[in-house]
Amino acid sequence: MLPIIKNISIIERCNILFRNEAFKKFDLSGYQYSYLIEICRNPGISQEQLTKNMHIDKSNVARGLTSLLEKDYITRNSNPSDNRYILLYPTEKALLIYDELRDIIKRERTFLMEEFSEEEEKQLVDLLKKLKDRALLLKEWGESL
Repeated sequence: MLPIIKNISIIERCNILFRNEAFKKFDLSGYQYSYLIEICRNPGISQEQLTKNMHIDKSNVARGLTSLLEKDYITRNSNPSDNRYILLYPTEKALLIYDELRDIIKRERTFLMEEFSEEEEKQLVDLLKKLKDRALLLKEWGESL
């Protein structure tokens, strides 16, 4: 039996491969999509807050955002009250595909959960949340070393 983290890693890699293929028509990768969804949900979010929300390294987020800028999916503006913060906004192009992106992710989840009962799905979500919370504590612990 594979360790828990290895199983989670395989699940994530398969999801990314699926998303890379599904989002190809939008010229988006599986990771860029997640930044775009977060920005569409929270127009005007700061780049720093996006990094915190997604628990992703700042340099990876910066590269992903640069690509989204080049593809005209987002705009970056300085915060008028504090120029140190960059605010991110979806473009009209992003808003036009937002619902379709969400539908793809809903289909992905439906497929993955197809053989689970409602109770099993709830248990899985609860256990993964518990594991995620511990992982976040582990990350903080690692940062303090």
